[in-house]
This record gives sequence, C-alpha cells and structure tokens, in this order.
Amino acid sequence: MKLKDGLILREVAGQYVIVPTGNRVREVTSIVYISASGAYLWDYMKDHEFEKEDLVQRILEHYSGVTEEQAAADIDQFLKTLGDNNILDDGIVRGRVFVRMPEGKKP
Repeated sequence: MKLKDGLILREVAGQYVIVPTGNRVREVTSIVYISASGAYLWDYMKDHEFEKEDLVQRILEHYSGVTEEQAAADIDQFLKTLGDNNILDDGIVRGRVFVRMPEGKKP
C-alpha cells in the first residue's frame, strides 16, 4: 500500500495535520490530525510502498518499551484513520461513487 499523492504533512501549533493539495481537496474533506509517531511514520510512508509489518518494525526500532502487539494495534488504528479519510491507497474502495449519465443515454 502507499499514501495517495497530493497530500502534505504540516505541523500547526504543535499538532501534525495532513493537508490535501490540488484535486485531492475534493476527496479529503476532513481535517486529519496525527500523532508524533504517525508523523514519524509519514516521513517513511510518503516515499515508499509499505505493508503494516514494515510500519510495526519501524516503530519497534524507533521507540523503546513498546511491545509488538501494542505497535501492531496502534498501526491498525493509524491505517484505519488514513483509509477512512481517503488518504491511503490500499486497494479498498470506500464510500460511494455516483456517475451522472446524460438524459436519454443508457450505459
């Protein structure tokens, strides 16, 4: 999986916020804040394709005192937040897509 393009991470008043740019503004309509750990992972994710296990390993290498089980649970929640907000390109279709056909035309 990977992050979708047209997204940047900014630190605003001590909070990390994902900011959509260009056409991505239409898809990412919520303000999405992430933790400092999420920002650490974002730095890697923005330039790489990754799997959950890659992110868990990065957390275990970067932070002491974190168990693999806790890191995996936190990564699951992080990836869910990104997916639910249309930030993650993971092959899962979310939401609904409506196509308006011109009157008198049938598919």
